[in-house]
Amino acid sequence: MAKYMVVGNQATVSSSYKSAAVVTAGATAMRRGKVAEMILGASANPNATDTYLQFDLSRQTAIGTATSFTPNPVDPADTACTALGSVNATVEGTITANSSLFNDGMNQRGTLRWQEQDESKMLIYPATASVGFALRVQSSTYTGSVTAQIGFLE
Repeated sequence: MAKYMVVGNQATVSSSYKSAAVVTAGATAMRRGKVAEMILGASANPNATDTYLQFDLSRQTAIGTATSFTPNPVDPADTACTALGSVNATVEGTITANSSLFNDGMNQRGTLRWQEQDESKMLIYPATASVGFALRVQSSTYTGSVTAQIGFLE
């Protein structure tokens, strides 16, 4: 399986979850994917008040409105990815209730990296059009921007 990255951002964090990076199965030549890595952090000046960012990776069953992002192969010799990427959502996709597979808080001054080397423990999305994962963020105080990366195998 080849590894790809969706490198995204969310320009305006708010008190409700907003997607920073999304990966879903494409509409044609669908393949299932396995999320192996996430990198998260603030990309703007810190808030005057020390505060938190809450990140969540949930299953998404329909695509919202966001900027399209072509997943980049980690090895340039790999074929083009069939999955779809999107970043900086302005309208959220459909998130399946109680489908969070990763939810962690962090200080606005920190960076968080999650990696899974064991393929049997990676987070899997099916080969179903527009179904995948949304990496979302929220904070009741921080309103700057964040960056988020999803590394996945296909």
